[in-house]
Amino acid sequence: MKIVIRAGGVGTRLWPMSRKNNPKQFQKIAGDKTMIMTTCERIAPALDDSKDLFVSINESFEDILKKQVPEIDKKNIIIETDTRNTGPAMCLEVCFLMKTCSGTDVIASLPSDDYISDSDAFISLLKTSEEFILNNPDYILTPAVIPSWPDTGYTYFKAGKNLKENGEESIYSVADVVEKPNKDYCEELIKTGVHYCHTGMYLWQLNHIVSLFEKYQPKMFEICQKVVLLMENKKIEEARDLYSQLEKISIESAITDKVSKIAMSVSNRIGWSDLGKWHIIKRVLEKEESANLIKGEVISKESNNNLIYSTQNKKIIVVNDVDDLAIIDTPDALYISSLKKSANVKELVEKLKQDGKLEYL
Repeated sequence: MKIVIRAGGVGTRLWPMSRKNNPKQFQKIAGDKTMIMTTCERIAPALDDSKDLFVSINESFEDILKKQVPEIDKKNIIIETDTRNTGPAMCLEVCFLMKTCSGTDVIASLPSDDYISDSDAFISLLKTSEEFILNNPDYILTPAVIPSWPDTGYTYFKAGKNLKENGEESIYSVADVVEKPNKDYCEELIKTGVHYCHTGMYLWQLNHIVSLFEKYQPKMFEICQKVVLLMENKKIEEARDLYSQLEKISIESAITDKVSKIAMSVSNRIGWSDLGKWHIIKRVLEKEESANLIKGEVISKESNNNLIYSTQNKKIIVVNDVDDLAIIDTPDALYISSLKKSANVKELVEKLKQDGKLEYL
């Protein structure tokens, strides 16, 4: 199995800690190690050789990647010259891997910023998923998880036919897809016991995903092939110009929503979350709902269920009689929001762009 870690995003919903020049995956937001370091360590046991690890990043992050993940082979760094969403990013991965991998290789494309509760169980699920693709190369497979709470920001898959059982692991066909349901509907889906959270992870045979891009996104595929060649020949400006022409589109809209043979692998042992929003980080890292999640020097009095992050030295945050807030303090920006609506920071970042305050992005 070849594994690609996707680390090219900006992480806008974790502003002001996550910035254009230092996004969340390269920061210690959720522990003592950066998100990408944690992810690379987690998946290492699934690799037969360290050279089977690839990382896809924006061109401006190459130096920081090498510093944080020194074991990555320079030849295995996939450079995105622009942020075009997961469709073009994963098409670029595929075109890059075509030059170094066998067509029958199984490729796992994984995010760089997930919380996974049991690393051993996750590796086991990856290997079970790999075996399924080796035996069923005409399928796309996506690991999915049992929902822990009703989150309206996720996509939910309905389990269909049971395709494989392996102890506490199962593989099902995907019978239905529900994107970002409202809270009431989300609660109904979870009660059924047959709906699982989509994680954004994918496994596929290289030959098969190549054929799908050729069929459903021929223009994208052609451009990404040219971009890979241009980057290889150090024609960076030409590659930038060409890649920027691609539509910003998700891999779901580009490919996976168009095919019928979609399967999901699930494990009863794995807790998962996309660490992309402040309220999710609070829920995942602080198990006691009423307790405050604190990073930095903070004094709290009669205050509950707050997330308070400070990156400042020689500065203290003091809170009194406040509940359910997200407070994130950085050298040049302070963000205060209700915890419930803290993900709306993405809209505020857009406002900063519109107002020309680019130095804060």
